[in-house]
Amino acid sequence: MVEIVYKTDVITARRIAQALNLEEKEFIDGFVFEILRENRCLGMVAYSDYREKDSTWISICTWDKKWCTAKVLRQIFGVAFDALKCRRINALICEDNKASISLAERCGFVMEGKMRAYYPDGKDAFVLGMLRKDCKFI
Repeated sequence: MVEIVYKTDVITARRIAQALNLEEKEFIDGFVFEILRENRCLGMVAYSDYREKDSTWISICTWDKKWCTAKVLRQIFGVAFDALKCRRINALICEDNKASISLAERCGFVMEGKMRAYYPDGKDAFVLGMLRKDCKFI
C-alpha cells in the first residue's frame, strides 16, 4: 500500500531540492510529502510558492514508477485544491521529460506556455496549469 506522508523537516526539503536540481529555499516554506510503500520512499511531491486561496507550484521527483496510483493522485491534488484551497496548480516541466508532460496532461494539466532556454543547459521548460474543474482525480 502506498501512503503520502507530510514532512516538515529541512532534510526532506533538501532532498527534493537536490533531486530536482533546484534551490533548497524553494521548498523550506512549502509543503513537502514523501510517497512511501512499506517505509521505502518511492518519490516526493512539493508545493511551493503557495499563494493563499490562489495558486501553488507542484514539483514531483520519483525513483520508482509504482508511485503513481489513482489514490496517490487524489491525495496529491486534494492537498492543493481542498486543504490549501487553491484555484490552480502550476507546473514547470523540461521539454525532454516527455513522460512527465504526458502524465500531467492525463491528470488535467493544460499546456500554457514555454520558457525558452530556461535551464542552464539551454533546454526549454513548458509551463502547465490545472484548474480544479480540469483535475481528473478530484
